[in-house]
Formats: sequence, structure tokens, C-alpha cells
Amino acid sequence: MQRAALRAARAPLLRFFRTARPVLAADKEALLELRRRTGLPFLQCREALLRCGGDAPQAEAWLREEAQRRGWSKAGAVRGRRAREGLVGLLREGPAAVMVEVNCETDFVARNAEFQRLVEQAALGAMAHCRAAAPPAGCSKHLLQADELAQLRTGPGGALLSDHLALAIGKLGENVALRRAAWLRVPEEDGYIAAYAHGWLPAAAPVAMGTYGALVACRVTEPRAPAATLEEVGRKVAQHVVGMAPTALGTPQDQPRGEEETRLLAQSFLLEPGLTLGQFLRARGALAVCDFLRFRCGEEPGESGAAAPR
Repeated sequence: MQRAALRAARAPLLRFFRTARPVLAADKEALLELRRRTGLPFLQCREALLRCGGDAPQAEAWLREEAQRRGWSKAGAVRGRRAREGLVGLLREGPAAVMVEVNCETDFVARNAEFQRLVEQAALGAMAHCRAAAPPAGCSKHLLQADELAQLRTGPGGALLSDHLALAIGKLGENVALRRAAWLRVPEEDGYIAAYAHGWLPAAAPVAMGTYGALVACRVTEPRAPAATLEEVGRKVAQHVVGMAPTALGTPQDQPRGEEETRLLAQSFLLEPGLTLGQFLRARGALAVCDFLRFRCGEEPGESGAAAPR
């Protein structure tokens, strides 16, 4: 009798546990979607769903808060570790273009989608900052250091880039740094910006990425060439800037000074060594160069190419 009573008392409790299935079994699709949206491991996504009673939006918010908290904590542990790998990201929007550098410790992490997402967010933040500036009368250039870049937002009401950085550190487990950013802007009526990224993602991507990058501010010459010609000539000039690392602009009349020449317009043209870049542009037409920027990922301060006064 006592055993029968004990079994009867336990029955409701056993039925309760049998019907309370784990979140993984009850909603595998929600788990997979949460994993896809956050990029975090399955175990962490499952824990979030359990904590939030299966509510996917709440689980995602909890995961991001937790990743950010852990990221800031991990940032202190990895700060100071050498971070010279990474990517340069380029984004063009009409008469404006930005270039950013984001560093990490290893080439392996630089190829990670989460790291590349941070590069894209940094480029979007720099572009929003560029667009908010007053339109230039001519060509304008602006440089942003790491602390300025970290305080930008990816858009109105968006999170700070420093918060995105914390999330990335928490997920990747390496020292990751927002190194720097720069932009060029030209007048809409007769300006053109060429861009070239030497590396992994194609220039057709919203944010082109590579280990080298160049932006070249140009004036469109008359008669105005078709858009395809502007793109072709501009890309060749930007490719030359990446390959030849000029440090000054110079003038179209400059005479070359041999292999050590650092003035852009006087350098032997990378794709046609029998001509200087200035001669190539005079012969081809379409564009006249006004300014340029060049980043090499991991370079020491002061090494990046940027046009000096003539």
C-alpha cells in the first residue's frame, strides 16, 4: 500500500518532466536560426533559449549583452598582445569614399566572417561620419585615429563601434583593434573617386577588403568620358598607388628621378613602365588626380601613402 501511494504521488511529477522537453528538441529551427544570426556556439544559443523560455528575440538580446560583457572582460586580458594582421576595407558612395583598417592577431581570424563583419561596420560608421560633414568646395580629406573611430556609430541610433568591437573580441578570442580610418570627398559635378583593394573580397562587394587599399580623388576632364572608362582608368591609377607606394602627388610636368621616385605623377606607371603616370593620364584623358590615400595593413605609423603638398 505504501509503495502504491508513493508511485501515485510521483506520477504527476514524472509526467511534468516528460512533457517539459528541452528547447533543442522542442524548437531545433529556432536554435539553428539563433546560431545563424549571432554566430555563437550551439551550447550558448541553447542556454539563451532555455533562460528566455524559448523566446528567440529575447535570447538573441541576452546573447549579445553577454557576448559584449565577456568581450570587455576579455579585452583587458588580450590588450597589449601584438595585432598586426587584419584587413583594410573600402566603401564608395558617389562622391565620397572611406577606407578603414581593423587589426587582429592572426591571418586565420582575418578570414573569419565575424571579423569581416566588424570591418564592414567600421566602414559604414566612417561613411556616416563623412556624410554628416559639410560638403566640400573642392576635394577634401579627413583622417580618423583609433579613439575617434571607436566612438562612431554605424547609423542613426546604432551601437558604437566600440561596442561592436567588444562583441567581436568576445566571439573571436583575439586582440582586435580599430586602427584608423580616412575619407576622401569630391564635388558631385566634376569629381570622381577611384578605389582599389588588393586582397580577398572583390571590388564589387559593398565593402571591398584586402591587405592593401588605395583611394584616389580625381577631377573628371572634358569632354566627359563614359562611366566605364572612368572606372577603368581610375582603377588603374589606384592599383598603381597600391603597388608603387607614392608619398607625394607632384605635378604632370615633373621629370622622373629614377626608381626612387616617390611623386605619384612622376613615377613610372605600374602597368606601362615606358610612361610616367602623368604621361599616361595626359594620353588617356578622362581623369586628373587631385589627392590620394594608401593603407597597408599592419604598417608602422607614418608609412601610409598620402599626397603631400606639391
